[in-house]
Amino acid sequence: MAIKLSFIQDASLGGDIEITVRAAEKNERVEKLLSALSGRSGQTAYGRLFAEKYNINASGIILIMRDGRYVTAKTVTGDYTIKDALTRVEESLDPAWFVRISQSEIINLRYLKNWDFVGGGIIQVKMEHGIVSYTSRRYAKQIREMLLKRRAKR
Repeated sequence: MAIKLSFIQDASLGGDIEITVRAAEKNERVEKLLSALSGRSGQTAYGRLFAEKYNINASGIILIMRDGRYVTAKTVTGDYTIKDALTRVEESLDPAWFVRISQSEIINLRYLKNWDFVGGGIIQVKMEHGIVSYTSRRYAKQIREMLLKRRAKR
């Protein structure tokens, strides 16, 4: 059983790289390959699960927010309405990249531009595409610790 590699140029991807693995069956060898390619064993599974359930590419999501009775996903390509509870949406997202910042918002750390401490223990979060959000005090401590850890790794 050989591994064949091919390259397809697609300008619509921008700076992203999309990898598709095709095989006769999903076996241990395929799982190992997906794990090695993703850098995190669960990242591929989370993205696929989210796309199948909500028909939205999880890697393009900037922010997910509860908007009245529905949940809105703000993506690079536009806004999508999800008719599901925010907690159920959060379960199908990769916890390494998606972080809850309040009871009504989840952000994708890939699109985080900068963050700043503002008064009262609240953190202002600036995302790409001009989106500005604020953490609630309830989540501020754990978010601050997580952001400081990520900053130290750089």
